[in-house]
Amino acid sequence: MILPQNSAYRKWFLLGLLVQLVAAWFSVGYNHYDEHFQVLEFCNYKLGLSPASALPWEFATQCRPALQPFMAFCLCKALQAISMYNPFWVAFLLRLMMGMLTWLVTCRMIKLLLPEFLTEKGRQLFVWASFLLWFVPYCGVRFSAENISGLLFFLALSIILQPGTYARLNHTLRLISVGLLMGFVFMLRLQMAFAFLGLALWLLFYSKWHFRDWFIISFFGIVAIGLCVVVDHWFYGTWVLTPYNYYKVNIIQHAAAKFGVYPWWYYFSLFIQYAAPPLSIVLLPLFFIGIWKKPLHLFTWVCVVFIAGHSLIGHKEMRFLLPVTISFIFLSCSGLDWLFSRYPDTWVFRWPVKLFAVINSFVLVAKILTPSHESIPYYKFIYEYSQKQPTTLVSFEESPYQHVDLHTNFYKPGNLHEIVIHNPEELTNILKNANGQSVIFLNPEIDPIPVIALFKKEKLFCLLPDWVRLLNFNDWESRSYIWTIYRLN
Repeated sequence: MILPQNSAYRKWFLLGLLVQLVAAWFSVGYNHYDEHFQVLEFCNYKLGLSPASALPWEFATQCRPALQPFMAFCLCKALQAISMYNPFWVAFLLRLMMGMLTWLVTCRMIKLLLPEFLTEKGRQLFVWASFLLWFVPYCGVRFSAENISGLLFFLALSIILQPGTYARLNHTLRLISVGLLMGFVFMLRLQMAFAFLGLALWLLFYSKWHFRDWFIISFFGIVAIGLCVVVDHWFYGTWVLTPYNYYKVNIIQHAAAKFGVYPWWYYFSLFIQYAAPPLSIVLLPLFFIGIWKKPLHLFTWVCVVFIAGHSLIGHKEMRFLLPVTISFIFLSCSGLDWLFSRYPDTWVFRWPVKLFAVINSFVLVAKILTPSHESIPYYKFIYEYSQKQPTTLVSFEESPYQHVDLHTNFYKPGNLHEIVIHNPEELTNILKNANGQSVIFLNPEIDPIPVIALFKKEKLFCLLPDWVRLLNFNDWESRSYIWTIYRLN
């Protein structure tokens, strides 16, 4: 059973599911450009809707696995077959799929790990944090290599850790599933090798696996890798081992170092900065206490080796550590659980925990109800608007579909005529030659810029409603980056 019998925990499981569904619907867009350009734009290329020249440099070096683009491609083809294709529905269904996978894996891990907690308060906080810590649903719906590889890895761990005595056939099937999952994890993200190392060391020192078990897992891991190689051949048109190319380009040829090199301790400062202080300032010491109190736990070995391995690599980004989110939460809650057991009647922990919950709730609501990338709602409006009538989109100085020197073709409607202007005279000529097409202007600010000041205009769309502007405290509006779409006459 996915849901526990204990009604006190059951409500948190259901609330966790609800939060994931809400995040899947509202958290449109992507956390990092790679999540979009190396997945959905790759998919769009295979659909024949964008040229290879529009793809990022990783396509030419053949260093990115095609498993994610293949999954998106299959979904697009299925929707096209029933005449329901829409890029925004594709993106939503991918987020929904990831949200459900996050919830299912989290449920399995909670049910496995709850008996390890010393106090009832510790168990409750572990369940709560596993579902509702603000970055769990936000990151959980991301169709990114970091998220998928981490979830599949911990799904495999949940199978390994599942207690019980199994018949030979059932035991073999469990090992086969673990091997397949590990193979897919390796192909999705090469850096998960650090997590494999932590797992292998723990198994060697603390498990009693037979050679047959190791052989089955290794063999079917290779089978999964072989399937991914076939998918890569489908995408690139040649036989290629993408993990090797990734290692060669980013490590041997130092391509990753071009995006910044940082000291070994940089992840700790990144975490404090990005994990919403003061929450991060509380979580980090609890994490270290959890490691101290559970030095022989599998999650300690996996997490420590994974973080240590990434710390040795010069280029560092916070998203690289997302695959071990589950183990981080468990160890942090274990640290707090030990404090509860050591000082059961201490009032010092009461108000900080409540304050922590309140702050987390505000951040959680803000993250799951707002777009992950602010451009997506505008793309959606333009897409739906252009389906109703022939449309010319005019923008000033820069195309709204241009990001980090790459063009966003996946969300761009094929019948849209796009023009980038540099002075008002060009706009005058466009309106004269519209020939019945609707001309809309993407204004780079909330209020009309001087370029369209003398033209008749009708406001069509803005991400922020008008009433929000009444709350312009400290003139935040002047420092915001919010587009507005006008129809010009």
